[in-house]
Amino acid sequence: MEEKSEKSRRGGSRPGSGRPKTSVKTYYFGASPEVYEIMEAVEGSKSQFVNDCILKACGRK
Repeated sequence: MEEKSEKSRRGGSRPGSGRPKTSVKTYYFGASPEVYEIMEAVEGSKSQFVNDCILKACGRK
């Protein structure tokens, strides 16, 4: 008998699949009740708001 050596079409990685790489690092922190109220009032991106506040507090914006 002759054995066929066909390439399996199941499994393996696929080019372009998965999440795109980013240079963003995620941090988690406990917010006080006062900070929680402020964050809940933020419209739009909370991440952008936090980034802007930190940069402003450090004099970089």
